[in-house]
Amino acid sequence: MMTRLHHVVVLILPQISIFATGAFQPTFPSNCYYSHSTRCIRKHPHTGHGLSSLAASALPTNDIPKIVIIGGGWAGYTLAESLSTNNVPHRTVDILLLDASKGGGGGLAGGYRDGKSRPVEAGIHGFWREYRNTFHVMESIKGVDIDTVLSGYTPSVLYSKNGKVAVAPVLGDDQVGEDKFEMDLTNFPLDCWSEERIRRWIASNLPPPLDLPLLAKFEDNSSAASTGEQSSRLSPIDLLSGLGLLGAWADFEQESPTSWNNYDSQPASLLFEKAGITDILYEELVSPLLHVLPMCPAYDCSAAACLSCFHVFALQSKGAFDVRWCRGSIGEKIFDPWRHQLEQRGVQFRTGTKVACITTNSSDPEAASLVRTGRKYTIQLNSMEEHADNSTIQCDAVVLAVGAVAAGKLASSSPALSSLPASKNFDKLRGVTCVAVRFFLKPHRIISENLKGGSHSKTQLPPDMAKAMIDSPVAVCGAGIGGISELKETGFCVYDLQRMHDEFSVDYYNNNSIAWDDQVAVLEVDFYRADSFVDWDDAQVVRLALKAISAALKTSVIESHVIIDSKVLRARNAVSHFAPNSALYSPVSKLEKGIYIAGDWVDRAGHASWSTEKSVVTARQAALALSQDFGLNRSSCQVIPAAKDTPQLRALRRSARMLRAVLPPETLPPSPWVLAKQIISASTFSNPNNCIVSTASLVSPKRKKSGPSGKSTLGFPTSATDCRVMPNPSVRDGGAHAEKLIFPPGRRTRYASLIKESGEKK
Repeated sequence: MMTRLHHVVVLILPQISIFATGAFQPTFPSNCYYSHSTRCIRKHPHTGHGLSSLAASALPTNDIPKIVIIGGGWAGYTLAESLSTNNVPHRTVDILLLDASKGGGGGLAGGYRDGKSRPVEAGIHGFWREYRNTFHVMESIKGVDIDTVLSGYTPSVLYSKNGKVAVAPVLGDDQVGEDKFEMDLTNFPLDCWSEERIRRWIASNLPPPLDLPLLAKFEDNSSAASTGEQSSRLSPIDLLSGLGLLGAWADFEQESPTSWNNYDSQPASLLFEKAGITDILYEELVSPLLHVLPMCPAYDCSAAACLSCFHVFALQSKGAFDVRWCRGSIGEKIFDPWRHQLEQRGVQFRTGTKVACITTNSSDPEAASLVRTGRKYTIQLNSMEEHADNSTIQCDAVVLAVGAVAAGKLASSSPALSSLPASKNFDKLRGVTCVAVRFFLKPHRIISENLKGGSHSKTQLPPDMAKAMIDSPVAVCGAGIGGISELKETGFCVYDLQRMHDEFSVDYYNNNSIAWDDQVAVLEVDFYRADSFVDWDDAQVVRLALKAISAALKTSVIESHVIIDSKVLRARNAVSHFAPNSALYSPVSKLEKGIYIAGDWVDRAGHASWSTEKSVVTARQAALALSQDFGLNRSSCQVIPAAKDTPQLRALRRSARMLRAVLPPETLPPSPWVLAKQIISASTFSNPNNCIVSTASLVSPKRKKSGPSGKSTLGFPTSATDCRVMPNPSVRDGGAHAEKLIFPPGRRTRYASLIKESGEKK
């Protein structure tokens, strides 16, 4: 996805609700055409039309409202979709969409075909089960059948810097008919009960997340000792330590501005520290997910964004992180037919066009001729097209459907935007830089078959790579893979596109008699937070990508003679970066009458959604506000609500509110299990170097403040030299004395004093 990836995060946070995966049919008030929350446009009591429909229908064609949408991604196209329904059957609004890309639609998700007609995209993007509004808008596109365009739900494999961690299962499909595994044991032959069936039966009767450890397949590195590799197997204690996040998860309400204010100013690193999760859990599960979901390390990620991201992508419903992938280029499969549909409704497109500035005509004394047209705004273009016709556009409303960094740049150069209070802090918003590398490889003579998880089960990748990716065509990799310095804070995903895209599949080659010389195996690597090498030349980036693949999958480096071609795409500051305090600068969809905004960085405390879904939702919210302002009564801008909290979660939230009212925390609420875990841990293990744990003196190790430097990922000590020497007040003369802190192999604890034994052994 640039992708926001992985089921296994649900192992560390509770999820309680179940979302039935059938078609979702929203209902709205009978006297309201479109609705969001309690807002709606009422029908006129006499005409049955919107309040201003009579005036709108009486306007000459050249006087109908003219709307300019800036941005050709999911937000821009959704806005055009929502507003263009006003032109059916009669045209009542003039819509122009400006896209800086010279190719097809899709924004960052779009792509192009090279000189040999091979598709290239700026990253692979997933579609999660709870993308309700995204699926709803896709269903409205003529020529797009979701089940044909998208794959089934696909498992993913998670890798940390220590190696393979787990295979994340597809959970939602197991819930088709919630009693699938609830069978009568007395009537079911015992010889038919395999270990797998028993685990699934037990899991089906447990509330999330207790079912997940039974279903996820964690890597058993039993061979690590023989190979000299570090074991990355998570223990039950590590997994249970994730329950420390329960307090914060219950306290943080996704659609509450108060919750965002409480948590957004704090880094996620403080959240994990307060929760008391083990360092192993952080390194093996949490850190890799942070580097591919919000795409940043804990110290540079807002605690609110972290909780919201994990909730939306994994915890808001059963199987929330089950993900589908497009079976080809998103630009060709989705945006091309979408554009055709919009053009039939009168939407005009201008590609290869950037906006230089936006001005308000009434504030420009030299724009008298423009004012007479009745248009409020003038858009100055910086066209990249040859022989461009017009350098300015006059319009009644402008919608910004661009990223946060682009909006900040445009606001700084546009009087119409810079004068608005909501845009004052746009320059403080940051972006994440991504780099996508696509390899077209000579197909291997050995075809690997019966591979799991993808739309297709065969690949012509090198056999060792095919074996490494046997469980899924998607490998999700955290930061620090292979000790490569450039990847210290860079996560990435590896995709076997021969198992994901139809046109590259082995069966397609065979069924269409594609000559051997025209066949290719296709591998893609998408890097997130790639600032350290985005300015390298293509050859350097390609070498880094090959090295990263080999280090993550433990395979041989692909040799240069195997590579037919490679493409490198860079997206600088293109993905929203949710750093601490970023929600403070996030605007709502309406800046003033006539200026609106949409994107995944907009209205963070609103609808509980992320990424593509958030872009679609805020686009519909902006379309609603615009439609109300201009009396467009045939707009299609209903917003499907996010999954509701289950009764169990609502009860937890009520308890959290009571605790906050009685004992308000200074920053983030601590984990109620931390102290118990410390005591239990401190009293149940001993150090092999004749050191035991003393529970009488619990001390805190040094903390890293903030920033990328430090001895360990969260700032906790990794050796005795990083710890404070503390006296043990409970030790009598002649007994043990506190000498230093030593962590036993395979585990580090944050609050323990290890004392060297000088007397009797425990």
